[in-house]
Amino acid sequence: MVLYGHPLFLGLLTFFATQLPSIMADCPLDLSVSNFTLVASICSTKDDRGKCCRYINSFIAVSVARHANATGILGVTSDQSDICLHSISQTMELYGVPHNATSFCGLGTKIPVSYVCNGRTTVNQMLQSPKFVDVMQNCKLPLSGESDCRKCLNAGIVYLHHLVGKDDNVTLNTCRDATFTTLASQVDDTAAVTFASCFFGIQGLNIPTVNISSPSALAPEASPSPLLGASPNEIVSGVPSNENHHSYHLNLVPGVGIAVTGVAFAMLIVLLVLIRRKSRELQDSENMDKTSSNAFSRPRPIKKYQEGPASMFRKFSYKEIRKATDNFNTIIGQGGFGTVYKAQLTDGSVVAAKRMNKVSEQGEDEFCKEIELLARLHHRHLVSLRGFCIERHERFLIYEYMANGSLKDHLHSSGKSPLSWQMRIQIAIDVANALEYLHFYCDPPLCHRDIKSSNILLDENYVAKILALLMLQKMALFVLSQ
Repeated sequence: MVLYGHPLFLGLLTFFATQLPSIMADCPLDLSVSNFTLVASICSTKDDRGKCCRYINSFIAVSVARHANATGILGVTSDQSDICLHSISQTMELYGVPHNATSFCGLGTKIPVSYVCNGRTTVNQMLQSPKFVDVMQNCKLPLSGESDCRKCLNAGIVYLHHLVGKDDNVTLNTCRDATFTTLASQVDDTAAVTFASCFFGIQGLNIPTVNISSPSALAPEASPSPLLGASPNEIVSGVPSNENHHSYHLNLVPGVGIAVTGVAFAMLIVLLVLIRRKSRELQDSENMDKTSSNAFSRPRPIKKYQEGPASMFRKFSYKEIRKATDNFNTIIGQGGFGTVYKAQLTDGSVVAAKRMNKVSEQGEDEFCKEIELLARLHHRHLVSLRGFCIERHERFLIYEYMANGSLKDHLHSSGKSPLSWQMRIQIAIDVANALEYLHFYCDPPLCHRDIKSSNILLDENYVAKILALLMLQKMALFVLSQ
């Protein structure tokens, strides 16, 4: 639903821009250049809550870094913290970010506005902490490629574990944000955005600049666009203060007041229409989720999911699986829950087909619900589920093919070459990233409960990925208690 070209929507953004400085007046954090329309768009999608949290965290972290650049302090003072949290929440709701999104993401707890890392509250204290110089050396700009970003993140992880030790995840996340703030406070806004894109794993994070053609540019210190220049204060201030124009002022002010009131009323109507339309879309989405398990029993088209990298997910026929596995003669593994075959599909792609052991009386609805949950999991360190098969009392799960097998093979099989310590550390970091995604950014949060070397697979580049099993085994995944 694209509305940027609509005059009323542009007027709505103008109204928000005039209200933002007054909302944030008592909070020293400058969020006026944050692209809240982007956050509202992402947070309005039910399946993108993890991405929503990362964008909210990144915008707040960038504003704290700008504050640290001016003051040298890692956030606001304790007496200003509640004011800023209230102002940020109010501002996000003003731009259409759902209230339950800020609650789910833990605004104020998981996402604070003051970073106290093991007693360190200033940029200088972080810069002088042990091994921080290693972080600065590995995070030199530009972070042009994925390898540069990973090198920077790995240096940060090593530094944080040396600094924090075995503290809880909240402390670790706070110190991570403090590390980002320290780095970003040493550079300009554009470079700070580069650091944020790397640290928080997001794309398209751009601080908007004001120009006539960009309705989302809301920086108050920039020269106003024609729409912003139409506010009553600027119209009055634009008239010469010559005594001859006093009567003109008296006639102009009531007219401007009536015009502004009319525009505000029209924008309120537009806002109510948009909210009503979005509520209907969310309700329709929930209804589709309730009926999705029944739809699995019929042939269904290929579906693209929004979270994480783009992936293709579909239902396969038993005939396709049998042909792709050469009549089930390409066994590459066997475990307690089934046999795994190497399968080459008709389009030339290679996948792994896991044939589940006979599941006695499990209904298709229950099996499909479990597949629906797994299909929503998308992360670079989780083995992607490509599809499934339910036919002739058979159950197949189709995963991406991992060329180097399981970590267990490399640790315990005599025919495999031993892994270097550097590779082992990188595998541990990859697994930790996957677990963080499952615990904090899934909706609902999940716990794997069966992490072991045989469930950690390696691709052709020895990148580690966790195999997320079905709940058929009654031990794979369960919802974390809130």
